[in-house]
Amino acid sequence: MPRELNIISHSESETQALAKKLGQHFQNPQVVVLTGSLGCGKTVFVRGLATALGIDEKLVNSPSFTMVNEYPGEKHLFHLDLFRLDDPSQLHEIGWNEYLLREGLFVVEWGEKAGEYLPIRYYLVQFKILDEQQREITISLVQP
Repeated sequence: MPRELNIISHSESETQALAKKLGQHFQNPQVVVLTGSLGCGKTVFVRGLATALGIDEKLVNSPSFTMVNEYPGEKHLFHLDLFRLDDPSQLHEIGWNEYLLREGLFVVEWGEKAGEYLPIRYYLVQFKILDEQQREITISLVQP
């Protein structure tokens, strides 16, 4: 994958298909950080990743209130949502470091809130709403 990939998605199904295609290439373990405003397609993207891992997309919902959802599949999917996180130091309460040591795909919505607790290498997926249906999705590899 190039250092940065910029894509315009015209629908939820396109966003989900993109994530499914990308999800087939992520190594185990891998961290994917999703950023963007409410309603921009982050959870839709996670559904596509789930499909790539052999997980029924209908099981995937945003863990806004629980903060973490785990989905077993060919590879485990750990889906975190940090929207309600007040301070990155609270991450230890949800077992952040322990999750990072587990095998599977570790996907974090509102991941920018983790700040310095993010690993030194991860994929960053940024969503920007262009209109009601279209989203600009920028995917990049963050590493030293």
